[in-house]
Amino acid sequence: MRAMARVPSGDVQALVEVKAIDGAYPLFGHLDLTHGSELHPAMRKSGEVWGAVVDPELLARLDIKVGDEVTLGYTRLKIVDTIASEPDKLSGGIDFGPRLMISRAWLEASKLLQPGTLVRWHYRVALNGGDAGPSGLAAIRAIRTEADKRFPDAGWCIRSRDNAAPGLRRNIDRFTQFLTLVGLNALVGGGVGVANAVRAFLDAKRLVIATFKCVGASGVFVFRLYLVQIMMLAGCGIFIGLVLGALVPFAAGAALSQVLPVDVIAGGYPSELALGPVYGVLTALAFALWPLGRVHDVPPTALFRDEIGTRMRLPRRRYMVAVAVTVLLLAGLAVGLSYEKLIALIYVAAAAASFVLLFAVGRGLMALARHARPVGPFCL
Repeated sequence: MRAMARVPSGDVQALVEVKAIDGAYPLFGHLDLTHGSELHPAMRKSGEVWGAVVDPELLARLDIKVGDEVTLGYTRLKIVDTIASEPDKLSGGIDFGPRLMISRAWLEASKLLQPGTLVRWHYRVALNGGDAGPSGLAAIRAIRTEADKRFPDAGWCIRSRDNAAPGLRRNIDRFTQFLTLVGLNALVGGGVGVANAVRAFLDAKRLVIATFKCVGASGVFVFRLYLVQIMMLAGCGIFIGLVLGALVPFAAGAALSQVLPVDVIAGGYPSELALGPVYGVLTALAFALWPLGRVHDVPPTALFRDEIGTRMRLPRRRYMVAVAVTVLLLAGLAVGLSYEKLIALIYVAAAAASFVLLFAVGRGLMALARHARPVGPFCL
């Protein structure tokens, strides 16, 4: 529960998160105190004063030290020690003040439990055995199902060790969804960048391509030649991405180790890194085959007249099939390996619909422009 802790004079007060525990706490883990005191003996009543342990932050807020007294409700508390680590702190939700931990007996004597008081009750239940015994996850889920079935109106919320902090789990799920969208956006944005880069690259090489065709080079030869060059450039980009991807976990772990209340485990992830070249190659092929396929049938005269980027021409059927197969493989890989498959599937479908819609709008505007009535000359 939340309450106001005050110094005996009443001049200074602070909001605290009061946690009243019984003799079985904690069932798992260990609560460490800064000065090595024993938890339960430290909170026993001595005369008229009860003992309490607090977060060090509370001492700074009230400008007191270990051994001083504070008032909470109708009783006095003596600060016996400060909390160094609390094993179940994350599962308690968001704290709006420093922790003040006392015994359950003090709570009953404090007269803080009145009708209308906002109190959260947590019952920890330890089952015997390991994962294969009565406390296995399957058994825990069965107990939860049976309890909800037998007591549908109890009003409790059952949480097991596989979801000890639902709020944190929800935030992680939202962050995972966000990362899924970021990754797919990067994939599509990178693919569009590849297509534009390939088109600009071929436009810059139009005289070279024209020369090749004038001396007898076939369209297949030109296609293969520039496909090799583009894949070599893509390989350089993939290598740089792999190096950065391998170093980011260590850099992020070092940066977040001082922020997060849990240990950050950084290491190499070979399976995830192996997916990088697969995504890179498929993305490069999916967005580069179309402009490369169009070059196959462009005559040398059109290249010399600077029409490679202006004349609309569909590539040959085999190139269109290759593009379709590569795009389907890339989309299937992105959806199949995504943690949020439904979100990934919706995103891929929406992106495909957007491309089709934009293509149709562009072709429609071009058709309207061809049939539009000529406008007279403008004078500036």
